[in-house]
Amino acid sequence: MEKEEEIDIKEMLELQLAEVEMLKSMFPQKGEFVLDDEYAVREIQAYVDGDILLDSPESRIGFTVHITTEKYPVELVVHLPHEYPAVYPETFLRTQNTTRESSRRLNDDLSECMQSLEKGEICVGTLIQWVQENVENYFTEVQIEKTEKSSDKIDTTFSRLWIYSHHIYSKFKRRDILDWAQELKLTGFSMPGKPGVMCVEGYSSIVEEFWYRIRRMNWKKIAVKEKEDFEIDPNEGIDKYKKFSDFQELSFDVQAGKAREYHMNLGKFFDYLVKHDSKHIFPLYFGVEGKSAPE
Repeated sequence: MEKEEEIDIKEMLELQLAEVEMLKSMFPQKGEFVLDDEYAVREIQAYVDGDILLDSPESRIGFTVHITTEKYPVELVVHLPHEYPAVYPETFLRTQNTTRESSRRLNDDLSECMQSLEKGEICVGTLIQWVQENVENYFTEVQIEKTEKSSDKIDTTFSRLWIYSHHIYSKFKRRDILDWAQELKLTGFSMPGKPGVMCVEGYSSIVEEFWYRIRRMNWKKIAVKEKEDFEIDPNEGIDKYKKFSDFQELSFDVQAGKAREYHMNLGKFFDYLVKHDSKHIFPLYFGVEGKSAPE
């Protein structure tokens, strides 16, 4: 078996910085190219220049490109792992006035385009060009869909999804989890750290949309531990099925670990689950029975 080639992080980050400068020149107008965090670029530049001595910088480059097409605005959200372009970037297209099905097809086809490209070469410019050339086709589809009564489906199932990940550290993932839950009007929680856990609840199709977006991110490990479905009584709303009143990020006595690792107080997390009538989930997440935090 051939030994995997070791990735030179500094070389990868140099390419990322060059790509950022290229994209800035391609989209010079205010609001066209928006960095998530200017400090991240400065920190990575300092690392590349040798001004800071770390195995790798803490920050990652993330940005949004506002792509103007003939009729419809599109936002390409991009997060760059330190190993990019030796690995693919994380991408997600946000669109308006489109159905979720059309948006999903658009994102799937963008991903297929990306997977066809050679690793090791910067590719965001190529992806932007693909969007500019193809996005109108998906909006044409949605105009047809909106005129067909068959597309108006009523969701009659309430779902609750319990998600487990090896860890949640990235501030970009944490932000997207909160933003998407709010956008989709889901309730539940996200608890970052190692491990990372999430719960989302709402109409089944919306919960599936959240899971579709989440699993497209780069994860060391992510899985659904439990899914609960309930047929909605047509005479009542979905509030009777909810265990959570909103969606929030949880934090319980953060305990530092190695490097950037941190853990939450699991006793307090167990108490939180008990409060929300969900203590049965604790063994599914952690393999042991939960215990309350000492007073």
